[in-house]
Amino acid sequence: MTPTPAIVSATPSPQPAQRRAARDGGAHRPGSAAAGALPRRVLLRRAGALAAAVAVTAACGVRLGEGSPASLPTVPAQESMRDALARQATLIGSTAEVIARSGVPQSAQADVIATAAQNQLEALGGVWDPWATPVPTTYETVPPVPSAAADADAADLVAVLADGATMARDAAASCDDAVSARLYASLAVAWSLAALRLDGTAVSSSGRDATAVSEALPGDLLAAYDAVRYALEEVGARSTDAARARAEADVAYAKAVISASLALGGEDTRLAAYAAPTEAADSATSLDVTWARQAWLRVEEVELAHVAAAGGEATEAAIDAALEAALRARAWGAGVDAPLPGYAD
Repeated sequence: MTPTPAIVSATPSPQPAQRRAARDGGAHRPGSAAAGALPRRVLLRRAGALAAAVAVTAACGVRLGEGSPASLPTVPAQESMRDALARQATLIGSTAEVIARSGVPQSAQADVIATAAQNQLEALGGVWDPWATPVPTTYETVPPVPSAAADADAADLVAVLADGATMARDAAASCDDAVSARLYASLAVAWSLAALRLDGTAVSSSGRDATAVSEALPGDLLAAYDAVRYALEEVGARSTDAARARAEADVAYAKAVISASLALGGEDTRLAAYAAPTEAADSATSLDVTWARQAWLRVEEVELAHVAAAGGEATEAAIDAALEAALRARAWGAGVDAPLPGYAD
């Protein structure tokens, strides 16, 4: 008698893992032996979380799939101002380098300006570049760093220097940080002096207007002007012709500023040390000429040292006065090509 085969059910009995899944309401457990699509309740829950994430992402201005803002953060006004001056320093240096290599008569002066521009750029902290790698194509970025045309000439250098002087002057007057304001004021003077060395009409220079002095000068600044007055009276008395005329003009300018300050009260600090230098700057320079140079350079230094935060018109007046003092020192033969006159970080 042939044995009757056992009847096999068409529906296989659940395996242990599947039975646990059924007991838990269909929830999928990581590491279980169940295979195939996730239970519907899990899919719905994940879909809801994804929809919420998309909504939050959209509200934050982030594009799905990028994972970060599609534009750069807003740059603070003071940082934007600093970066604009750094870019101008870069353009000045680039233009000066082109001219320095061209062999024109201004090449030597351009080389000095190019070297100074590198120092000025370092003092400003360099140009801001937000990307250390190639910029992602979907992101906004900053404009490229400006550079000179291959055929730039001395007139182009004068123009970028004059523009830079105006920018630095405005920045110094409005800057709310005293150290940065002094740096910008120093740049305004340096770029003005460089432009005037190439073109005597590039920048206007009015000096400190005695009729516009509205408050007494600080004690050390009054003393610096009085030291100039005394020095140039002595120098003029021993000079002739053009040197005497220059000394007399210097004395008249310094006296007017001193008188205007004293009329407004304040501390009278005119009992300064009036001794002449003990040594000339070099063997070919007289003690009188050295004295005149040093006295005016001291005025330039002290004027810039008193630039304050958000100084407005007072800062502009100090810049004008420092520039005038430097030009008077230059007229006596002083070198006034320092990258950052009167500035110490």
